[in-house]
Amino acid sequence: MQRRSARVRRLATTGALVTATVTAMLAGAAVTAPAQAAGPPQGRILAADSPHRVDGSYVVTLKNTPSVAATATSLADTYGGEVTRTYSTALKGFALRADEESARRLAADPAVLQVEADQRMRALGTQPNPPSWGLDRVDQEELPLDKSYTYPDTSQGVTTYVIDTGIRVTHEDFGGRASWGTNTVDSENRDCNGHGTHVAGTMVGDDFGLAKKAKVVAVKVLDCEGSGTTAGVIKGIDWVTANAAKPAVANMSLGGGKSETLDRAVTNSINAGIPYAVAAGNENEDACTGSPSGAPAAITVGSTTRSDGRSSFSDYGSCLDIFAPGSDITSAWMTDDTATSTISGTSMASPHAAGAAALVHGAHPNWSPQQVRDALVQRATSGVVTDPRPGSPNKLLRVTGEDIPTPDNDFALATGPASGTVEAGQEIGTKVTTSVVKGDPENITLTASGLPNGAEARFDPASVQTGQSAGLAISTSANTPSGTYQVAVKGTSPSASHTATYTLTVTGGDTGCEPGQKLANPGFESGATGWQATADVIGQWREQPARTGSYNAWLNGRGRTATDNARQNVTLPANCSQYALNYHLHIDSDESPTRAWDTLKVQVLDAGGSSVLATLKTHSNQQENSGYARQTVDLSAYAGREVQLRFLGQEDASVQTSFVLDDVTVDVS
Repeated sequence: MQRRSARVRRLATTGALVTATVTAMLAGAAVTAPAQAAGPPQGRILAADSPHRVDGSYVVTLKNTPSVAATATSLADTYGGEVTRTYSTALKGFALRADEESARRLAADPAVLQVEADQRMRALGTQPNPPSWGLDRVDQEELPLDKSYTYPDTSQGVTTYVIDTGIRVTHEDFGGRASWGTNTVDSENRDCNGHGTHVAGTMVGDDFGLAKKAKVVAVKVLDCEGSGTTAGVIKGIDWVTANAAKPAVANMSLGGGKSETLDRAVTNSINAGIPYAVAAGNENEDACTGSPSGAPAAITVGSTTRSDGRSSFSDYGSCLDIFAPGSDITSAWMTDDTATSTISGTSMASPHAAGAAALVHGAHPNWSPQQVRDALVQRATSGVVTDPRPGSPNKLLRVTGEDIPTPDNDFALATGPASGTVEAGQEIGTKVTTSVVKGDPENITLTASGLPNGAEARFDPASVQTGQSAGLAISTSANTPSGTYQVAVKGTSPSASHTATYTLTVTGGDTGCEPGQKLANPGFESGATGWQATADVIGQWREQPARTGSYNAWLNGRGRTATDNARQNVTLPANCSQYALNYHLHIDSDESPTRAWDTLKVQVLDAGGSSVLATLKTHSNQQENSGYARQTVDLSAYAGREVQLRFLGQEDASVQTSFVLDDVTVDVS
């Protein structure tokens, strides 16, 4: 088979294409690695290979300890490093500056639950566009817009917290209701970016906001560039959890790579009685793969356009709770006290939901965060969002002047204790209680979801009358992965359903790690065996020789609009310390380096190849090189799952760029 590009001709024959698939168990976390014979024991560092990693910075979560500060100081003295922050409310732990060897040794200490590499976080949404329309949309079920915003005036007494870039508290749109809370990122107690002021305006502004009587407090965790770290964001959450004036609502229009520690902090803050609205993300990917968008108890918000379509950038999937306007939203800005700006993103959708939550919480100050979330979903307009993507709820935020309807017979559900730690192979129990909120008692059926592999839930009894209690026993096996899991306990009656969260921590599980290289035919020396690829991609090329052997994968290089791909399914074993996709890439281009005209995306898809879970790295003609360069990306977020790895090359209408791959491996250890 031959194909001609702007400068070269390929000469080769490609073979039949097949897909290799395997299966394995769910991933665990915080598993201590076996000790080396000649050295001290070392533990696992979560997110160690994250592309967002902050070198030399770690977030440490402790097991039960009476004094976080004393324990942090003692551990830093023992293993080396500097304690930079402590957390005592949203979670028990601290941030640490140390080298990786010291951090791995600390991770094996019995007082430590887990150590996670600190990661960069960022504000989501910075695209300038025409005037706003979001308030007009959320107070009506159907289009067209009626050029008005009618809302229940119930937010007085509610305090909202914007965990973001800060707020210009003197802006006229806040009418004196804005104040400064804390700053965990720098010494400038002002919004020097604009993102946080815009978010706050949508939440509570006199002109731009939904909850026009609520107070708003700035919690600055992102700098003037809209950037921060997991450690700093968690410190902000910790401050909100300790200092919130309730009823309170928090908003996080930020995100980054998957962080178990960040998700745990958000969940713990929600369990303390504070509803959180969080942005789904702007990568057009599964929201479950990011943080805090994947936190199960948060209100995760996707974005829509003026015509009720899902915004092209909006993340989606089962972690979403609701959609809200997010494209072309006008709100307050930080440059002066009357400034405005129009930008787009799920960052703009999330504060719509947070403002609506403030209205709900103001009307029902004793409601739990779950009840506030359920009310938003219950009153949302159904079925109007076009292209919500598989797994997404087709629910568009709606604010009405009517009180939230409640069933004739309603109940409350709780677990107590709400968390527990169990050694793998053992059993732990808690109590599930119900109480009458309204009307008459009904039969409530209890179920549980979100359990780790090898764990089972048993209710005794499996159903109760409202007002009664049941025991919940969770049994684990020796192979249950270590880690922390949010178990959803759901009660369903003929009239209503409610969910409570039980935080299960499993320790001492069998690592179950099956190390090794996991891809079939990693060097393409068996042609297309094990791979699926565009025709005329895998072969032997005189103009683009292999790095080793004689075969490689040559994507694009045509000098015209074209899309090539090479992909393979792989299952990553659970409970290993390192999961790395390694590949060698040569980029040959005739394009101008002034911009990224042609790109190669490295992506993770679901096993069926229908949904992009994440784009791990993007290369372009701007990185042209003379030989092969080794590239590495972290796959630890997909441990225990079967996924599809895809290299996707896209070339524009003129001037060639060739992306040449060889020696592609998935290395697990």
